[in-house]
Amino acid sequence: MKTLALGIALSLAPLTAATFDAASLAQVLDSRACPSCDLTGAELAETRLWKAQLAGADMSGANLAGANLGLADLTGAKLAGASLAKAYLTQASLTGADLSGADLSGAVLSGAFLDGAVLDAASLVAAFLEQASLKGASLAGADLTGAILISVNLTAANLSGANLTEAALIGADLDSANLDGAIFCRTVMPNGEVRSDGC
Repeated sequence: MKTLALGIALSLAPLTAATFDAASLAQVLDSRACPSCDLTGAELAETRLWKAQLAGADMSGANLAGANLGLADLTGAKLAGASLAKAYLTQASLTGADLSGADLSGAVLSGAFLDGAVLDAASLVAAFLEQASLKGASLAGADLTGAILISVNLTAANLSGANLTEAALIGADLDSANLDGAIFCRTVMPNGEVRSDGC
């Protein structure tokens, strides 16, 4: 009996994990408001989601490349493995969001709130994060090659193993940040000096 129940559970698992709720997607497209919705793997590339209310939504693996999420509320949202390449996230709230393994290459995150967010192994290549807040955020193993981090608050952030090649950190606050194993190569440090000991 236990074997049969386990077999049924395993056969149904992929169906529940790989699909999103169609009604939730329709609601997002119609009203731009769907807190805690299931949008796992949803196709939302180039979508205008300005000021969208998506706090706590599960958007794991979703395609949001080029989407306009300026001023959106994504507090506590699950965006693990999502594509946000070249997405517009100016002043968006991503506090406590899970962005582990997400593609944020070329994304605009100026003034965004990412306090306590998880960005482990995320790609932030050439991302623009000027004046963003990442207090206590985890960016372990993240790729920040060429990222603009001018005046960013990285207080107590975890940057262990992060790639900071050619990143610009002018005026950034790195107080109590964990930089163990971080790669510095032609990196412009907060005081304007260039660090290249990791090249």
